[in-house]
Amino acid sequence: MQLNYRLRTLKTIYKKTPVILIHGLFGDLNNLRIIAESLAQHCYVVQVDLRNHGRSPHEQSMTYSIMAKDILDLLEQLSIKKCIIIGHSMGGKVAMKLCMLAPQRISKVIVIDIAPVKYNAHSHDDIFRAIEYINNSGVKSRDEAVRLMQQCSIDRTLILFLLKSFRKGSWIFNFSSIKNNYIYINDWDTYQTWWGPALFIKGALSSYLDDCYLHDIYHQFPQAYIQKIPNAGHWVHWDNSIHVLNIIHKFIIY
Repeated sequence: MQLNYRLRTLKTIYKKTPVILIHGLFGDLNNLRIIAESLAQHCYVVQVDLRNHGRSPHEQSMTYSIMAKDILDLLEQLSIKKCIIIGHSMGGKVAMKLCMLAPQRISKVIVIDIAPVKYNAHSHDDIFRAIEYINNSGVKSRDEAVRLMQQCSIDRTLILFLLKSFRKGSWIFNFSSIKNNYIYINDWDTYQTWWGPALFIKGALSSYLDDCYLHDIYHQFPQAYIQKIPNAGHWVHWDNSIHVLNIIHKFIIY
């Protein structure tokens, strides 16, 4: 299976370590566009659609081991021997899994607003209900979908994020597979140690990277540096992009 991806780079800097960007649940490769455009001035950047997202193939299975293997296959396809991985939310877990499966292939990792832990099994129930409501309604218009989803007790920002993947009455992401595999997406079964440089970026207004997870982070990533971003929630790279980009550039380039 071949993942869909997009390359961004300047032809004069191909010798720099490539950067792989991995989006979160229900997203696609455009979600980290701000980071991609900024880093492309200095690095070879690859934006990836994970399986069951964006334009990548739809598959029945979707564990972190499988998604990490998809990325490793893409690295082989692009002849990338070693890279820097940046992942947001679910993509951050894929990035961390890569560090454990192929430690020699990862030079640095940046994990955005997620921890290497198992989360509440019902944390996305409202989203699943809202998507199923849209599916059962038969609406085709995105405006009409917005109106209906506002009745489902989820934030308008989240609604607009989800509906970026809504096209003429259907979803670009593979909703049925995501729902069937949510028990694995929510889980974390890897507790190895990776000794490389790791940056964890937390949105100050988000609960995904709370202090209660620090033990798990430092146990699995002893060299971890944790940076809290003010005035930012889970989509920290959108809420406070200037601050996030400054931190990422310092960690990667300098």
